[in-house]
Amino acid sequence: MLSPTYLTYLAPEILLTVWAMILLLLEAFLSLSAREITRLALAGILVTAIETLFFGTDTTLFWGSLCKWDGAAKFFHLFFLAVAALAIWMADEVQEPVTHGGGEFVVLPLFTTTGLMLLASANDFMLLFVALELVTISLYILVAYRRRSLVALEAGVKYLILGGLSSAFLVMGVAYIFGITGTTRFDAIFPLFIYGMPTAVGFGLLLVLIGVGFKIAMVPFHIWAPDVYEGAPNSITAFLSVGSKAGGIIILLRIVLGVFGAGPGCDIWVPVLYVGAILSLLLGNLAAIPQRNLKRLMGYSSVGHTGFILVAVIGAAASLPGGARASIAELANGQTTVMVYLVTYLLATFTIFIVLAVLERRLPGLEIHHLAGLSQRSPLLAAAFALSLVSLAGVPPLSGFIAKALVILVAWNRHLYPLLIVTIFAAVAALYYYLGPIKAMYWSEPLDETPIKVNRTTSAVLIGLIVLLIVTGFYAQSISVLVGGATLAQATPDPVHLVSK
Repeated sequence: MLSPTYLTYLAPEILLTVWAMILLLLEAFLSLSAREITRLALAGILVTAIETLFFGTDTTLFWGSLCKWDGAAKFFHLFFLAVAALAIWMADEVQEPVTHGGGEFVVLPLFTTTGLMLLASANDFMLLFVALELVTISLYILVAYRRRSLVALEAGVKYLILGGLSSAFLVMGVAYIFGITGTTRFDAIFPLFIYGMPTAVGFGLLLVLIGVGFKIAMVPFHIWAPDVYEGAPNSITAFLSVGSKAGGIIILLRIVLGVFGAGPGCDIWVPVLYVGAILSLLLGNLAAIPQRNLKRLMGYSSVGHTGFILVAVIGAAASLPGGARASIAELANGQTTVMVYLVTYLLATFTIFIVLAVLERRLPGLEIHHLAGLSQRSPLLAAAFALSLVSLAGVPPLSGFIAKALVILVAWNRHLYPLLIVTIFAAVAALYYYLGPIKAMYWSEPLDETPIKVNRTTSAVLIGLIVLLIVTGFYAQSISVLVGGATLAQATPDPVHLVSK
């Protein structure tokens, strides 16, 4: 039997999974509408989030040491719940409703969120893989949910094939590591390779990084992103852009910092991520410039933002090739920057996709020229879209500026000068393609002068997100409240606090 301690730390996952299954049964036997299912799903997310808020950040191993609870686990649990709530609300309130299986379309993100929360606290490669498959299988279905759309089906097939390929790389890498160590537990692997590492383990780590690279759309494993972003429903595109990327980032943090965060491991993963960061920054931002389709533009933009996040991850390395070592404060600074970046990215990205979901039902397409004169037809939608793009571009005083400034500071403090130069160049290049839609909205004559009306709920959510973008930019300390203590427990040879069965 599971002890009370186990049930306490697994309560968010258990509650959300049970609630999702109950909702499926209620829809089947009581014929509830998609809107009723949505309200119940949001209620379940709210209860789960409130419960998670009461958990502390003390480092605790539980469930036979398969899981670890720490500040990062708590932050990502709440982060994924916020992403799920916004995506589910969008699916019901904003975008074109699905014609068949509306209830399942609402419930599936709950299962995806459960997998993401398990990823956040995984302390074992096997649990990590099972949680990751729960996430990806749900997303395979959601991406291609509009089965009568050829674009959606194409996106689903590409995502399925490349997702399966990435999982194969990940499993093969884990097999190499397990074959040498005889264990899949992170805390048990860490002390084995502080002073030396067999070639097979290094090769396994490389394969794992390739698998994770697909999940976070790191170049050269990004080729699925633009097509999937374009073909998926807007709510799922937003979920992929924020939730799935954050899931890949917490996997990366757990592995490179929690398992190979010191010693020769850094000599393998730091150069790989170094190259991946540079390529992602350059290709993501330069390839976005000629894009005219807004969702494809956001797909390449997401690749560029992966590069910014990777710079912060590299900055959190205990040691860098060449002998540079980081203090505890520098480690925490790199990790904190990752969390801050994800929060600002969530606010701006969901604002953009809410606007795109509204416009998709009222415009003939989602090309940049279709935005012509939007400021005259709907000042709120134009302002929300413009402020979000400006935030993603890193222009003060919005929150995106704080995130990019922190990334630059991390690169400077850790003497990552080549990365620093590329990061600044990418930030400048991003200004060009982010200003394109703004120019169309405010300096082009409208193709149609019919006003676009936005309902009260959507208007309230957009205004709330805009306020958060501005407040977190003007008052940077407000973000520190959101990410306070949200760092991984420092890896040590001995478990910090092991809960007995």
